[in-house]
Parts: sequence; C-alpha cells; structure tokens
Amino acid sequence: MRILRVYHGGRDQAHRARERALVDAGLDVTLVVPDRWPGAAASEPALSPEPFRIVELPVRRPGHVNRHTYADRRAVARLIAETRPDVLDIHEEPFSLAARQWLSAAPPEVPVVMYTAQNIDKRFPPPFAWYERKAHVRAQALYPCSFQAASVARGKGFGGLIEVLPLGYDEEIFTPGVQRADAAEVVLAFVGRLVPEKGVIDALDILEGINRTRPARLLMVGAGPEADAVALDAAECGLADRLVLSGWRSPRELADFYSLAHAVLVPSRTSPTWVEQFGRVAMEAQACGAVVAGYATGTIPEVGGNAALLVEEGNSVALAARLVDLLANERAYEARRKAGFALAAGRTWTRVAQRQASFYGRVLVDDWEDAERARSRSTQREAARLEFGPTALTPAGYRPFALRLLQKGRWMPRLR
Repeated sequence: MRILRVYHGGRDQAHRARERALVDAGLDVTLVVPDRWPGAAASEPALSPEPFRIVELPVRRPGHVNRHTYADRRAVARLIAETRPDVLDIHEEPFSLAARQWLSAAPPEVPVVMYTAQNIDKRFPPPFAWYERKAHVRAQALYPCSFQAASVARGKGFGGLIEVLPLGYDEEIFTPGVQRADAAEVVLAFVGRLVPEKGVIDALDILEGINRTRPARLLMVGAGPEADAVALDAAECGLADRLVLSGWRSPRELADFYSLAHAVLVPSRTSPTWVEQFGRVAMEAQACGAVVAGYATGTIPEVGGNAALLVEEGNSVALAARLVDLLANERAYEARRKAGFALAAGRTWTRVAQRQASFYGRVLVDDWEDAERARSRSTQREAARLEFGPTALTPAGYRPFALRLLQKGRWMPRLR
C-alpha cells in the first residue's frame, strides 16, 4: 500500500518515528516536509537517511503550524500524480492552509485521511470555518489523537470514519527506570514549554509542598518566558538548590530524566483558547516508570488513565499532599507504576503504526456512497458526546471563538 504523508513536523528526526514504524508495518511511505522549519529541526539542516522517501518542498510562513503553505502549488499536484498514492495522509488540522492546499490538489479518486488534535469546539471565522467544512466533506477518514478531538470533529458534522490513534513513543529509547518510593530524595520532573498555561509555577509550588515533609528536587526541562520567573521564585522561597533548570534535550536524554523521576508533573492550566491536547510527556513518563501527577484538565485524564494521580486544576497543595502519601506507601506507588507500564505498552510507535495500517485498509474498502450519505446528514453534538465523550472546556465557555486575530478579520490569507 502506497501512502503519501504530509507533515510539517517531519523535519525533526524524532518526529519521523511514526513513518519508520509504518514502514516496519509493511507500507510504502513517502513523507513530504517543509524545506525549513524553526525550532528543534533547525539542528538538522540535512535530513538523516530514513527507510522511506522524504520530499522537501519550499514553504511560506515556516513555523506557523496552521498558516504555512507550500510555495509551489504545481509541485504539490505533480507529487501526487507521480506518487499515485493509495491514500493521501494530510497530518495537518482540517482548517489549516496547508490542508486546504493539498485537498485542492488531490484528485477526487484519491482517498484522503487527516489528523486532528483540536479538542476545543472552537468557532472559526471565515475563511477557516469554510476550509474546515470542506475538509470534512472531502476526507474519507480522520485519526484524531484523543477522544475529545474526535468528539469535536463529529460534533462539527464529519460523518466519515474516525479512528482515535494516540501519539506513540519509541520503546527502544523510553524504557523502565528503577524508581523506589523509599529513596532518600524525591525526584520530580517537569518537561515542556515554560509558559504559564503549562503550570510552571504550580510545579514549583508542588516541590515546595513535598520538600516540607522530605527532601525533594525538581528537574525542569524546556524553555520559555517563565524560566526567569521560576528561578527567581525558587530563590525567594529558599529552593534555589532544589531546582535544576535545563534546556531542551534529545529523546534519549529525556528518557534519562524520566527514569530518575519518581513523579512527572503535568499541572497544565486551561486558557480561553487552549487546553492540553494530548500530553506526550505523560505517556513517555509512564513508559519509564514515573508516576504522572497533575491536574485533571484537557486530555490528561485520558492519557494518564487510572495510573495518573490527578486533582482539580490549580490545587497544587492537594497534589503535593497526595504525592507525599503515595510515596509513603511502597505498595501503592508500585501499583501506579505497573498501571502506567500497562497503558504505555499499547502506545508504542509499533502498536500505533499497526493500528494505523489497519485504519488505512479500512479506508480503502469502505463504501464511499454510504460514507457520502453519512456526511450529508447533520451530526448533532449530543450524538458526538455519546460516541466519544465530551469535548474540552475552557473559561471562554461552550464553543468559544478562535484567536482574536482571526475573529477580528485582521488577517485574510491568499492561497496561490
């Protein structure tokens, strides 16, 4: 089966693990990536060899996840014609400009599947709402990374096949550590962007709460505007020597951090336009034997499952107290670790790719007429909740508007 995948994150070697696993699952994969993309991929100007073909195409607005486009639309059409894919896999949000561009270039006979992580039922202004609706009509199937995202898509009227496929991890890198609850020092880890919505200061509060009972240390991996603030706060409350700030690390280095940690903190906070969409950190941490501890926001309860230790958003005092109690009970702590291992076992890239290969096969054998009739009927949000559960909620309420920049109409795209 020939698969043509389009993915802006594919410039980063770590983000090509899915494609490697799909090849191992027996698929013929061609991956399209931007010729440049800021961030982690900047360290890889020349792409490393892979067991699949990679096509680099020039892009406009590199770094803008939902607003980038490929500079030569004729090259997009030529690549589809040359590859003759059995399935065109657009790993971009349905409302994005790149998705719109590839959908416009795809012949009607080519089956299309799309990715989505959007777990808030946002109202997009024109033309993004139009792009999303047209994508929902054109695509035969979606593979959201969470049930919340699946509920959003179904609730907005998508009537085709939906298969929830979690993000995966490399089981050769993220391997079990030897954490013990009776260690002389509690090691906490926080991995992610150092921004307010990730709960950076909350993580420091949790460290302070635990450190009152027993020695604790917090390893904070990431970068962002909160770095200076958390270092200053740690100094003011006498925890400067208990906080270790580190920049972004490679996957293998991250695995080492996870394997040292008794608990990995995910105290994500909800904003009017954002809530945790998957929480890859939680999955990787569980694979390494750390207990996930955080707030029950967004998809964290879904990803962390019964292995995670979660409290209501913002209650860092309660979370610190529950962690102290858990670490005082070796049997309870080991039970959480084993539950985390069990969850992680089904989320390796090998397992995810096997499911994705089966998903592609279902797309090819589906009755398109039935799918088209399903899409023509209005799919109510209540039906979506019954099928997949509720969508994520934010302080902005039910079905909030998207970015202010978009809702005020200050920026209107031109596709070429």
